[in-house]
Amino acid sequence: MMKKSLLLLLSAIPLLAGCSSSSTYNPEFGYPGKDPKLYDMTVNFFYDYSHSTEVEWVEIQNDDGTTTKVQKDVEKPFFTMRWWMLEPLGKCPEEAVLTNADAKDPNYPIFLGYSEYSSAIDEDLIWNFETDYKQSNILNLYGIWVSK
Repeated sequence: MMKKSLLLLLSAIPLLAGCSSSSTYNPEFGYPGKDPKLYDMTVNFFYDYSHSTEVEWVEIQNDDGTTTKVQKDVEKPFFTMRWWMLEPLGKCPEEAVLTNADAKDPNYPIFLGYSEYSSAIDEDLIWNFETDYKQSNILNLYGIWVSK
């Protein structure tokens, strides 16, 4: 009986050695068990923070059965795409490339780049498409414009 218990214990050791509670991120394959072909993030591109929303009128139902129109700010990106969380985009998509000619405000005619922050005076906050990534379902990138 003792030999059988010892044999059973020894046969379980390789199974325990293979167990691990950590998972390592591999950029080529994503997280273990996750299909690398499925996009899990929406990337929104905005001309700038000032032009990121539009006001829409929506009707809400009142308790007495009547309706009231109210203003609601709705995000209006000029380009949206799907991508993988934790994966750099590599480069700015062609549809989102902005130049100085696209400036919405004549006081700020020079395009610096995109940032996930609404205003980015520090160039370290400008999005680097080759190396920056986000762990979120939504990434909003705002155009950063400066004066001369």
